[in-house]
Amino acid sequence: MSAINRFNASIELQHIYLEVYSERYCHLRTFLESYYCYQHGLVTKQGKPDWVQIFNVGLRTVAATHIKERKLLVREMMVPLSVMMGHLKALVRDDEATIDNIQAVIDEYLEYVIMTREEYKALVGAGLKEAMPASYYQPLHEDYRCMNARFDVAGITLLRL
Repeated sequence: MSAINRFNASIELQHIYLEVYSERYCHLRTFLESYYCYQHGLVTKQGKPDWVQIFNVGLRTVAATHIKERKLLVREMMVPLSVMMGHLKALVRDDEATIDNIQAVIDEYLEYVIMTREEYKALVGAGLKEAMPASYYQPLHEDYRCMNARFDVAGITLLRL
């Protein structure tokens, strides 16, 4: 990562810290996307975050592997924003909301999946657009803290590289 991208990612992380610490989560998606773009070098020629490039680097589903036309695809967070916010809210609750701890949560959970529109409809139809399946929260279940559990439940297969 270039020095300027590292600097800009640091600024976005500070924005995220301020929003989380102030318990204001309405703009979190925008800051997370910008942070992700800077972290992965997905920037325009002017050095601004370019979310469209996420389609080129995101983890793909098997069905989306050979589709090149972006309009036929959807990008979705691996772990829904609401779940990530839950992890961040736990940091605030436990008085552990430091920049390093917030960055650790983001770096662990922030990943994008590129899927077809049909797969997206299946995810929504399964009620998993903004939620993880119950098994994600059950320590004795094999899906406990498994980031792709909601895709497995919806019958969406991720391409493993």
